[in-house]
Amino acid sequence: MKALLIYPPIRAYLSDTPWPDPPLGLGYIGAVIENEGFEVEILDALALGTDNVQKEGEFLRVGLSWEDLKKRVSKSSPDIVGITAAYTAYASDSHNCAKIIKEINPDIPVVFGGAHTSILYSQVLSDPNVDIAVLGEGEMTYLELMKTLKANGDIYSIDGTAVNKNSIITKNAPRPFIEELDSIPFPARHLLPMENYFHKPSFLRDYSMRKPRTNMITSRGCPFDCVFCSIHSVWGYKWRWRSAKNVVDEIELLINKYKVREIAFLDDNITLNKKRMIEICDEIIERKLDIKWCTPNGVMVRTLDQEVVGLMNKSGCWKLTLGIESGSPETQKFIGKKIDADQCRKIIEFCNKIGMWTHATFIIGFPYETLDSINQTINFAINSELDLANFYVATPYPATKLHEIYVKEKLLESDSDTSYLSINLPGTDTKYFSKKELKQMQSTAYSKFISSRMKRFLNPMRIEKKLRSFDDLQFVMKMLKTAVETRFAIGKHGSFSPHKNISMDTKHPEKGKIPV
Repeated sequence: MKALLIYPPIRAYLSDTPWPDPPLGLGYIGAVIENEGFEVEILDALALGTDNVQKEGEFLRVGLSWEDLKKRVSKSSPDIVGITAAYTAYASDSHNCAKIIKEINPDIPVVFGGAHTSILYSQVLSDPNVDIAVLGEGEMTYLELMKTLKANGDIYSIDGTAVNKNSIITKNAPRPFIEELDSIPFPARHLLPMENYFHKPSFLRDYSMRKPRTNMITSRGCPFDCVFCSIHSVWGYKWRWRSAKNVVDEIELLINKYKVREIAFLDDNITLNKKRMIEICDEIIERKLDIKWCTPNGVMVRTLDQEVVGLMNKSGCWKLTLGIESGSPETQKFIGKKIDADQCRKIIEFCNKIGMWTHATFIIGFPYETLDSINQTINFAINSELDLANFYVATPYPATKLHEIYVKEKLLESDSDTSYLSINLPGTDTKYFSKKELKQMQSTAYSKFISSRMKRFLNPMRIEKKLRSFDDLQFVMKMLKTAVETRFAIGKHGSFSPHKNISMDTKHPEKGKIPV
């Protein structure tokens, strides 16, 4: 009995093309079912086709061609196929894969998984080429699918799935989440083309400190309820974690087997439990592991203090990403985070003092947000001592409170409307701004922030604290180059006003109180 797990090739904006990282979801599923004696193959059609990058106007198509994918699937001759559909913007690529599978053999069960699938399973299953949608955590559900298929049982009645049987869509009972994450084997990286993840082409920006770099996840779930967040559809609200020993065992394996020198922890809440975070750091230090690590998904500021941050830095954390999101107290209340701005500043200042790089994520353009609130966010980022920042435009992903608000305010046509997530015309209007205006504000935010940071990077007194190794020097040079290129690209399109607060002709820029 053989399973083929596929990560599709993608079509994305030239400026927003993701480079492949190991698909940990498929890796975990592959490891679990392989451990039970089943044959498994993972076909990462994105990573295996990195030499096949085709420009299509404003877009890039990266990955195996559909012809190559069809040949590989035919050669694999699987009994069941699982396809990742994690992002709504790329869902059409996943459905193209399903179509190809059914052309090869219409009797092969096609199973979809991922966040997009969990949230919009009815939409996914409306495709006659998709038989089963795995909802939420996939390891145990997929294992039961394999066992049931082998026993010639009913694969359409398994907990944790929704199914399309005889053109009727049915949602089965939910599956309990895995409580003991240490019980899951490490991702089956031996089934992945690991070398392909380590080398990025020149047209993509590289934000790593060291190479090779790879990703890990040490916990699942989030007890908080931010208005814009959709992760609960996959991981739920309960925070579950791996032990420090288990985490560092995987780090050591990555160092010894794959020569990894940097790890990006993709947890949503890696620092939520202070005791566990300290134990992880102590374990890395005790084993004398030469590793750099970072937290690109962001950590919650209120989980941090000088003791934890200092130990993180000592164990190899070179960059701390903070999920600040807004500099406006009113917007913070609307989001549901209520972050203390003074604590943010203190943590950032302490990080800079000990030579740690600081990065934060910000979101502008919530449905009721005013021009003043957006300017508060941009000015907070600029006036802070942050080294790096990302500015996103608020997106009402399905199954979020934000999505409910957009539908209620008739900013979206219906619950099932996902056209605004298309890569061809992404985004949506708010009560006071068009999506075009919001994109211009985003460009302005980047331009103003980058301009201010270019001056600081040229200040020897500021950079001196960051330069503790040759790795640090290389990173500074890389960031200077990236800053100049980004500033030039934004300026070339004339969508920023670097020396003033945003001021545009909008519908009602002075109005719009946020309901809190």
